[in-house]
Amino acid sequence: MKTIRLYLYICVGLLLALVVSCKKDLGNYDYTTVSTPVLDTTKVAANYSIERYANLVIEPKIRMNGIDTTSLSYKWIIYKQTVATGQANIPREISSLRRLNVSIGDPIGLYYVELIVTDKKNEAKANIVFNLSVSAGMEYGLLVLHTAGGSSDVDFLVTRNAVPITSVPEKRLRNLYFSATGSRLAGDGRFISVSRRTSFTAIVTNWVTVGTSTQLQRVNGNDFSFLRDNGSLFLRPGTVINPQAHNLSDLSSYETLINDGKMHITNASDQLVASYSAALTGDYYLAPFTVSGTSGSLISVGYDEKNGRFIKPTSATAGTITDFRVPGNAGQPFNLTNIGKDMLGMDRGISNYTLAFFKDKTGAGRWLYVINFNKSDDGLLGVGRYDMTNLPDISNALFYQANKSSNICYYATASKVYLYDYTTQNTPAVGFQVPAGETITCMKVYKPSPNFNLADADGRLLYVATWDGTQGRLYELSINPTTAVINSNPLNRFDGFGKITDISAKPRGAGNL
Repeated sequence: MKTIRLYLYICVGLLLALVVSCKKDLGNYDYTTVSTPVLDTTKVAANYSIERYANLVIEPKIRMNGIDTTSLSYKWIIYKQTVATGQANIPREISSLRRLNVSIGDPIGLYYVELIVTDKKNEAKANIVFNLSVSAGMEYGLLVLHTAGGSSDVDFLVTRNAVPITSVPEKRLRNLYFSATGSRLAGDGRFISVSRRTSFTAIVTNWVTVGTSTQLQRVNGNDFSFLRDNGSLFLRPGTVINPQAHNLSDLSSYETLINDGKMHITNASDQLVASYSAALTGDYYLAPFTVSGTSGSLISVGYDEKNGRFIKPTSATAGTITDFRVPGNAGQPFNLTNIGKDMLGMDRGISNYTLAFFKDKTGAGRWLYVINFNKSDDGLLGVGRYDMTNLPDISNALFYQANKSSNICYYATASKVYLYDYTTQNTPAVGFQVPAGETITCMKVYKPSPNFNLADADGRLLYVATWDGTQGRLYELSINPTTAVINSNPLNRFDGFGKITDISAKPRGAGNL
């Protein structure tokens, strides 16, 4: 009997112990609710579209259920929406601030932009993803090549004066090459040249060629993304890289490059095949200038410094250079095969005549030769020769440009721009003088080619670049379309460049690409 009672007591004890163990713990403990950042997607757009290099601005609404948000950290990343098979899609961090406001230099395409918010106290995270479309933003404008510290880059400008199209916004995009490639161009800037053709076909000539003292680069004309460089542009191994001038022929899709004093020709209809073979053969060394005709057969013209003569390709396909014809008329003002001077500059002016500026090999003589390269060589291309020797400050002239609508040319010293009517021998007038402490480094009349939608600005602007020892500046000046007089009050002034070495109009053709 006692055994039974003992057994019952043991069972009851075990039952009570089980009940007590299942009872809710009412002890005095501290409990913390983990707080997670809340991203309010109803207060911000989900889709964004910007032009390449423009700033992407997103300011999401973030709350912490009443808890102070100072404990939060932010990480914005960008990555492609789709990639080719075998390619890695690596996110790139673009900001660590709550409000995103950064320039997007990624190539044209579709991207995801993701914000990751972290509570630094407990590592709780929340994220939100936005769709981004990056489009081209470089149809019309001005390209400015500038150099600092032995390397170069390019800025892109759109002003209402240069681009009188209300649908194209004014802008300035800085350091395009660095933004597109992550590095600057090695070497001191030599030239920047645009290759753009009016076309409705799938293959469109639309790229930019940049030359420095050590590099030749071809970049996309829509967004400045890298296309080709020295190794793939020159087909002949061992070519000395010394680019000096570049020109797209107005007659065809042929490009002319002057490299290390030699002329190279390529058919520029497709960037994938438009490479430079061996230099045209012959006994010559060219000045760093080249032009083409607007009609006839002269796809390219150069000036041979070694022998003091103008030269041209034998044909569009031949790999040699040849002389122009000796004048067959005693009334010709000069012989293109025997100029005998050093070239200082070359530009196209009224009637698309070429204005070539020279100095005597010895002495102080300065000359202007006007030539009609817009017809086939008949020995009668000379238009006129003008003695500039006694013009004011002409011995100090550094840069030369021609007016498109009158017999006017401009020459610039280190501090002044002069206007000269070469047919009337009028005393040149000072058209513009730069502020004290600045030195002129480049001068260009705005001449977009083709001038689709830009005819009202074509030839009516003068750009003068200066250097003050610390930074480069660019002055935009208006030219009177009737008198060719320069308005000395700048329309615009832009600061913050390196030393500007070349300027080029950035036109657009009538095509869709």
